[in-house]
Amino acid sequence: MPPEKLIDKLFRLLDPGRKKLKSERIRDLLKKMKKQERATKSKLKKTKERSKHKRLATKIKILHTQRKKAVKRYRQLKNKC
Repeated sequence: MPPEKLIDKLFRLLDPGRKKLKSERIRDLLKKMKKQERATKSKLKKTKERSKHKRLATKIKILHTQRKKAVKRYRQLKNKC
């Protein structure tokens, strides 16, 4: 690998601005996911069909788990900056 590419790669790894951008993107994503989770919960309350109820409950579990992972990653990035 040419030295220029190595230097560029090292610069990208050490650049604190990139980490901040990542954390901002994750924060925006967390907000969207929270809205989705709330909307799905409200749909779940209104739904009376068993099949839809089960599908929405599964979707809520998935969204919650994904949000939990994203919050963990966001905190890691925030602490490093």
